[in-house]
Amino acid sequence: MMIGLLLFAFLGNTTAGVNSMISAWLVGVQGRNLAYPKRLELLSKSAVVCCVAAALSLLSLYHHLIGVAALCAIGLLYGLCSNQRRYIQLLTYNAGFSLICALHLLDTGTPWQMVLLSAAFGSWLAMLSAVIAGPWLSVRQGEQLLSKVQLAFGHWNKMLQHSVASNVGQRLALREQLDDSIAILSHWLLEMPDNSDVEQIAKRLRSVLQLIEAMEEISRVQQMANHESRQQLQQYLADFAEQWPHYVAKTGELPAVPLLEQHQQILHTVDQQIQRAQDLSQPLNDEWRQLLSLIWPSDHESIVSQWHLALKKGSREWHHGLRILFTLAICQLVVELLQLPQGFWVTLTAFIVLMVAPLGQLQARIWGRLYGTLIGSVVSLGMVWYFGTGVWLLPTTCIVVFLAFATYYKARYEIHVFWVTVLMVFAITLLLPSDPLIALYRTIDTLTGALIAFLAMHLFIPSWTRRWIDSYVVNFIELEQQWLHKIAAGERDRMLRWQAHRALRQLGLEVGYMRLEPNMSQRELSDWQSFLWLGLTLHCTLVVLARQQRDVELTAAAQQLSAWIPLFKQRMHPRWSLLPQVLAASNQPHEWLMQDIGELYQWLNWQRPFALLKESDTHHHATE
Repeated sequence: MMIGLLLFAFLGNTTAGVNSMISAWLVGVQGRNLAYPKRLELLSKSAVVCCVAAALSLLSLYHHLIGVAALCAIGLLYGLCSNQRRYIQLLTYNAGFSLICALHLLDTGTPWQMVLLSAAFGSWLAMLSAVIAGPWLSVRQGEQLLSKVQLAFGHWNKMLQHSVASNVGQRLALREQLDDSIAILSHWLLEMPDNSDVEQIAKRLRSVLQLIEAMEEISRVQQMANHESRQQLQQYLADFAEQWPHYVAKTGELPAVPLLEQHQQILHTVDQQIQRAQDLSQPLNDEWRQLLSLIWPSDHESIVSQWHLALKKGSREWHHGLRILFTLAICQLVVELLQLPQGFWVTLTAFIVLMVAPLGQLQARIWGRLYGTLIGSVVSLGMVWYFGTGVWLLPTTCIVVFLAFATYYKARYEIHVFWVTVLMVFAITLLLPSDPLIALYRTIDTLTGALIAFLAMHLFIPSWTRRWIDSYVVNFIELEQQWLHKIAAGERDRMLRWQAHRALRQLGLEVGYMRLEPNMSQRELSDWQSFLWLGLTLHCTLVVLARQQRDVELTAAAQQLSAWIPLFKQRMHPRWSLLPQVLAASNQPHEWLMQDIGELYQWLNWQRPFALLKESDTHHHATE
């Protein structure tokens, strides 16, 4: 990144150097955790996108509104891609970011040739630097990704021994981290050619996947066991979590599964599964890559399926795309009305913070932007005021570039914004050392863009999670029902298992977003917390049934689960209730009184949050 800045600064055009640094940043961060062959393919496309977006900015030379219209169109596409994989979504993000930067440079009088040259130089240099080490570091990258899987598995294991309904969100969050690390490693394996090193990593991943199944089954048995058996299984889970790091380091062994009499057959099957997982001498199945594709479908399949969801009428992605378009248009209107110099900074800030769609997550991101910008501005402007613009500024800017890049994905958003703000102030001071107030003006522009995004988030099609959460519930139950039908037919169907668990984790994320939203009642959160626990319990039960493969009639259970979905969709009907309706049999006022009292009881029934049977309050009121 710094090569472009230093080169163009040496050539006498520091503005183009900053654009080159930004282009390198956009392309560079996109290739994290991707296998080198995939990184080469993706970053090449990203570099082309950055160059094309910079070329689109030339339309503004005819009329500035043409450039604004192109930006709004990219903003709409950016919103429609908000449900895609992160590195795919970043293609549209890079396009919008590059276009805004190019429009800004043209607005400041930078020659268009330097705009195109700096964007091409920075993006393609970043692509080359990201893939040049591929022939030597590919296997090492796979080993690092495997270590992340093993570490995430250990954290998830520690949670299982004391997993209850009240912390189901935390358990699902840890499982989300585990599954994400598995997906990244699976993607790496699918992109790498067959050789002994790759196959050894694949075997160790297979071992982790088998252990995950075993731990899910033990966790489910623990819920149904008596007090004494439950304590033994909790101790086993604690011992397993403690010994896991030693097992990975090959300095210890995993503990033996306690074969309790109450669930001996299930636990015996689990013990056999764990023994198979520890045997790395077993060759891989001929179809192991096809099995990995169940965990990580191809980009083509993912893009098609997510586009199908995004383009549905009334989808969250449509709303988010329209919100981005509206916000960018309002930003440009504010810039025109207030005659803000170099007002594309306002638009750029709004574009950056509107990366996510859920309102709670978006609100946290905007507040993080405000906090990080304010603190970063005070610190960086104070340093410029105290130390001046001497020789310290350029090496310090290089260090800040590294810190800003290192905190991307790795730290809280406001921490990353802090370093980005410091970088922005230092870079502007390098550009215009004779006018340090310019950096202050850019800080004000950033705060203005964040404020406009905050207002648009609440006033223009607010994306309240409760508007969409029913669709996630129905999707999860439908997948569980389909998987149950397969199990009843004697099929395990790994694809449906992973899809169902992915749907449950997504539902857990949506409930987490609801926690961040204002005016969310504790009663409603308690209901959804209980549902997450019931969904997790149901899924783990199906894992046990799929593993045991007993000759048990499951058709009735599958039909009952299917009947739950229409009832769930109708639950908001004003007369839907588990209590019988109290109707007046005559026109006598005293019978009206009984009806009124009955309605009060109906209302009271709705006010109670759902309580799980094992955790319900045993001190009931006498009238219950």
